[in-house]
Amino acid sequence: MSLTYDGFDLTRYAHVKLERPVGPSLRVESEQVPGRDGSVLTSLQLDELTITAHCTLRRRYYYEWERVRMELAAAFTKMGERELTLPDEPGLYRMATASLTDNVQTPLVPPVEFSVEFVCHDVIAYGGEHSVTIPSDGYVMFEVGGMLPVGVRIVAESAVRDSSTGLWGVRFDDGSVLNVALASNAARKVEIDSPSRAVKVANATDMVTLDSTWPKLEPGTHAVRRYLGTGTATVSWIERYL
Repeated sequence: MSLTYDGFDLTRYAHVKLERPVGPSLRVESEQVPGRDGSVLTSLQLDELTITAHCTLRRRYYYEWERVRMELAAAFTKMGERELTLPDEPGLYRMATASLTDNVQTPLVPPVEFSVEFVCHDVIAYGGEHSVTIPSDGYVMFEVGGMLPVGVRIVAESAVRDSSTGLWGVRFDDGSVLNVALASNAARKVEIDSPSRAVKVANATDMVTLDSTWPKLEPGTHAVRRYLGTGTATVSWIERYL
């Protein structure tokens, strides 16, 4: 298995040994309350995750060191978070920033070692995207995998509003509903992204109705139905792991 960062395969050039915590640590915030002994817990948050790749350069690249050094520098000095895939997490990716550590002396004397430090400000690991289609006149059951609740994205290419309410919407088995108001009886494209709480109707920014509730679906079996208006819709989600 390989370690890749923004598509760059580090294991092509080096033998990699990972150093990582078992899981993210908790950041505890508390405050003192007058008249009470001790402090009161106010919040718990998952702290960022740091993963270090200890690398030993493969011997066949000794004579190409200057080219390899430039490729490493270009790959691991990019601004912003990039996709990181680890050899011990097949099928998953994390979002991380990367930086090279340690110095390498020349001329090269084996073993040639360096490290890359990855900081995951978002501690969640993401799996593949899954989707199901809700038929126009019914419902569909589906299975959410992973370890953590997921948000969903809904796309209906030709949504037609309910004649009595003027709404088009779906309902999940946990009681969550997502409804949008459509201005006419014409079929419209509706896009609802619950993780970012973004809505588009006919490619224009819109919003859900006030009675809507953004779903967070726990791992397990769920059902969703189109219950206002007509038109098939696709529900998609990405599995999430610690």
